[in-house]
Amino acid sequence: MNESTSVSVANTIPIKSPENGHVFSLGDKIELILDNSNIQNKDSISISINQKQFYQFNIDQGKIILNTDSLSVGRKSIQIELKTTHESKLAQLQVVLKAAHPPIEYTYKIINSFPHDDKSYTQGLEFFNGIMYEGSGQYGESTLRRYKLETGQLLQSYNLPNNVFGEGIVIFNNKIYQLTWQSHIAYEYDLETFKLIRTFEFNTEGWGITKYNDLLVMSDGSNTLYFLNPETFTEVRRLEVYNHIGPVTYLNELENINGKIYANIYQTDDIVIINPENGVVEGKINFKNLLNKKKVKKEVDVLNGIAYDVAKNRMFVTGKYWPEIYQVEIIAQK
Repeated sequence: MNESTSVSVANTIPIKSPENGHVFSLGDKIELILDNSNIQNKDSISISINQKQFYQFNIDQGKIILNTDSLSVGRKSIQIELKTTHESKLAQLQVVLKAAHPPIEYTYKIINSFPHDDKSYTQGLEFFNGIMYEGSGQYGESTLRRYKLETGQLLQSYNLPNNVFGEGIVIFNNKIYQLTWQSHIAYEYDLETFKLIRTFEFNTEGWGITKYNDLLVMSDGSNTLYFLNPETFTEVRRLEVYNHIGPVTYLNELENINGKIYANIYQTDDIVIINPENGVVEGKINFKNLLNKKKVKKEVDVLNGIAYDVAKNRMFVTGKYWPEIYQVEIIAQK
């Protein structure tokens, strides 16, 4: 081989600025300054972010400037490859993108209340064709059930094995999907009969689940949402969730409401509103004092459970062992 045209083994180029781990806001322009490298004389410059080719950059006065508008929030691994005829050099950097603005703060108004089984440790809630569906948890207590919203009358119930801790549910393509907490198993049921069709395996804990376009969306208690193929339960992509301060963890029960992902934050009175394209927390609803304590006859647990009536534009929320489900209206705080 002619040595004058061969490409040498890649060398690493230090990055002078920014420092590794630097935090930026989504929409910022990231100016990369490489150490001892005249990028103007390179035959080609290619950039990848989280192992995907990235094209939104330009060169200005020896700096590589990245436009972050099209990215999602979260941790980003940036790799720059500089090529000439004779060599290829690499520069690598880790940065974090957080939301550019604080979420809009919301409060609520109770429109109506409905009876809820206070023996149900609510993990998933779904309203479909005028009927409420619920997945409950705890070992030996986990069920899938459906009932009349107005009266609480139980219409059908399926008991999970005693060694399984049930989690979130979603209805998609006339099937019901139900997660388990630490068994790494998801169940697929026939919508009408509750007959178990098949099971899927997954690697994380299971917390909440909803749908977005043609995919399922799952939480595992972290700040990550997993977008899954409903036919195989394999991961298509994942999305980190951040507000203007940093990662938003303990994402629990999920619901798609008008194209946004609403998520309970475990052990709080908050539900956050997430942009499913970029992971930004766009809103936060404070449900403090929602539970009518006059109706409580036994020990209750935390707020958990979001359902949406698409036909009538109604939002419902409840909690674990709560005696009521509440229809609520969301109001922006002034």
